[in-house]
Amino acid sequence: MPKQRAQDQAEPGKREVSDEDKKLAGDWKTKITGALARLKDEFAKFEKNRRLLAGKVKGERDEKESVRANLHYANMAAMIPQVYAKDPEFAVRPTLAVAPDQLEAVKRFARTGEAMLTTVLVKRADLKKQAKRIVRSNYTTSVGWIKCSYQEDPTRAPLIENKLKDTQENIARIEALLQNIENPEMASQHELELAQLKQALAGLETQQEVKVAKGLPVDFVLSEDILVLDSTVRTITDYLRSSAMAHRVWMTPQQYQIRFGYAPKTAKKYSEQAGQSGQPQGATGSEASCLLCVWEIWDQDANRIYYVCDGEDGFCEPPSSPDWTGKRWYPFFLVAFNEIDGSFYPLSDVDLTDKLVKEYNQNRDDQVRDRKACLPVNVIRKGGALTDDDAKKIANREGSDVIMVEGVGGQPLTNDLFIGQLGKMDAAAYDTTSTRYDMERLLGGSDSSTGSITKAKTLGEAEILTAALRGRTDERRDTIEDMLNELGPYAMEIMLRKYSLAEVQAIAGPEAEWPRMSIEDIFNIVSVEVRAGSTGKPNQAQEQERWTKLLPIVNEAVAKVSELREKGQEALADAVIELTRETLRRFDERIDIEQFLPKKPAEGEDDPAQMKQQLMAGKAQMEELMKQLKDATAKLEKGYVQAAASIATSPDPQRSALAFGVVLGEISPEALASMPRPEPMIPESQEPPGPESQEPFPSQHAEPVLQ
Repeated sequence: MPKQRAQDQAEPGKREVSDEDKKLAGDWKTKITGALARLKDEFAKFEKNRRLLAGKVKGERDEKESVRANLHYANMAAMIPQVYAKDPEFAVRPTLAVAPDQLEAVKRFARTGEAMLTTVLVKRADLKKQAKRIVRSNYTTSVGWIKCSYQEDPTRAPLIENKLKDTQENIARIEALLQNIENPEMASQHELELAQLKQALAGLETQQEVKVAKGLPVDFVLSEDILVLDSTVRTITDYLRSSAMAHRVWMTPQQYQIRFGYAPKTAKKYSEQAGQSGQPQGATGSEASCLLCVWEIWDQDANRIYYVCDGEDGFCEPPSSPDWTGKRWYPFFLVAFNEIDGSFYPLSDVDLTDKLVKEYNQNRDDQVRDRKACLPVNVIRKGGALTDDDAKKIANREGSDVIMVEGVGGQPLTNDLFIGQLGKMDAAAYDTTSTRYDMERLLGGSDSSTGSITKAKTLGEAEILTAALRGRTDERRDTIEDMLNELGPYAMEIMLRKYSLAEVQAIAGPEAEWPRMSIEDIFNIVSVEVRAGSTGKPNQAQEQERWTKLLPIVNEAVAKVSELREKGQEALADAVIELTRETLRRFDERIDIEQFLPKKPAEGEDDPAQMKQQLMAGKAQMEELMKQLKDATAKLEKGYVQAAASIATSPDPQRSALAFGVVLGEISPEALASMPRPEPMIPESQEPPGPESQEPFPSQHAEPVLQ
């Protein structure tokens, strides 16, 4: 069971309010009353525009009537699919501050962050539904608000309309019912409270809901339920710098007791006005049907949240400070389209086109009235030749009936009967082309957005109008994406603070990366933003044409990068990647060229490109060595031939052969020395040389010719 407040433990249903709390709460109520008074006329205009959007106008008897053509709604219905058609795509990307050795880890965290934003914020919080309500609110009241909060303990979370259902909420409801049953002042309600308690206990036993619901609920908030409590803020789009803001929430007494732990005694009661929209009005009624006005005040200067209720003294619960907010304090997010310099609220589309819509409907009403006046008319002369029975037969005729009349013979019937028109219509007098043209100029629409053709256009005129529509639509879509670019980092920061690694892995998978570092350091290494154009209506023909142009660029880049990496030219490969990435950015494409390239080997793994390069270098070296070996072999063979020729022509071929063997290392020098020298042949006319002039034979032929 949730822990009850100390004041409730002492005496259920009773509470004590200090004078300090009374004064502080009273000061906040005074600020709220002043803000409501300043914006009274604006809020009245909001209510009037809602009636116009519903097609309701005041008739001559002050009764609500429907307009003939509800162009306000038609214009809004044509605009919504152009501005917001699908769920946004959030992108988490590494920044330039990431070190190369940490890039892969940061990329894993980026993928985890995208999965968390898509699941928790976009899908579970039903962001698309709330964002479309913002667009409708903008059309009617000129602004649209959503509120993104964090819920884990419903008794401590901010006031949330789209609460995540869990067991804790059921337990709190049972506690409130028990308090009411034990309270003697509510004896008349005991039977009803007891029946409700039994049903609540039976529902709790089924345990169909999760025990603790954790998430980021997103609420749409009516434009007049958000107040800027800072008179120095002169335009609503500067709300982030205001000192405080207030959010109005309507609650039943039972919801109030469940949320704050005690039954309100002096709270002002409001009731819905039958058949009317807008805010409840102060009125008396049954306890079950009345509503209480609770204000949730976000004090940015003091970083505190206060709760006050109209008619109750002090605060609904002690002031607190949320532990899940970060750099951005306010959980409110604004979208405003038609801003006007110097005006607190922008112009709504209903304000822009109301006179034109009235003119169009007046024109159509006149046309219907005059068409009835120009219908054929039959006039019979009273007291003429035709009797009353003849007149009835003519009036009640059907198809090709043959009507027998009396009258005076020999005289034409036209003497007593006139058939014709009393008036004639001029179609040009009821032409609404100029009115619709003015509405197109104001809202940026065209025939293509409404699915009709007001006037036949040439191809050039149609392209100009379509381009104008895209320009206005793109500007509004960009305004919504600005809001989403604030919402994405805000939600990411909450999840980083409140979600554990196990909870993240249950959503994003077992490979999820969830860093444990300061929020500031995390947002220094990653950026969170919505992908441009991801919320708009998809243009299939345009996307196919763009892809047809980009495909050759991507193919060429992939081939070029692969070739450069095989050659080991990483610097040039990185330059090609950056050039391709910039080209894709100019096309406003969300393609990451890295996903089409071969993955680089992890640290410690062999690089296939480097191995191939080394293999090619080894092959070239082997070819060079084989060439040198071939040249050496050719020279050796040539030396053999020259040596053989020298031996054959020497005086002592045998000794020369032995000397050649000694040079080759096949014969020892001792064998050559032991071989007897041959006697030289001396001519008879010469004396034999003396011993001192003789040279040993080996010295003459010891070195055979070897090249």
